[in-house]
Amino acid sequence: MNRQMFIDRLRAWAMRADNEVVESVGTAKLAWQGQANVLHALANVVASGSGGNDPAALRQQIINERAKVLDAWNAERDPVRAAPYSGEVQAYELVLDLLKDVDSWTPTPAGMR
Repeated sequence: MNRQMFIDRLRAWAMRADNEVVESVGTAKLAWQGQANVLHALANVVASGSGGNDPAALRQQIINERAKVLDAWNAERDPVRAAPYSGEVQAYELVLDLLKDVDSWTPTPAGMR
């Protein structure tokens, strides 16, 4: 998988989450918003070149961020305030699943640029 494919996949997932925000209510809406925010942010970071140059380093950064969000989610007792955390954790898990088989970014074929 090349970087652009990874970015495109994150953006597609973020757009789906954005759609779910529109269609959902209550805590489900907040969870989808949390997921969308993380996916958009990660896509932007990788696309900007300021992060995500090395999939292994990106994976470790995501693991660390997921742990922080998971701790916050577990500590929060109010379901409304906890809802965005659940979406954020889900987004990190989606990205980790996508990254699990990526050791390095494969080059973009010349005709695909």
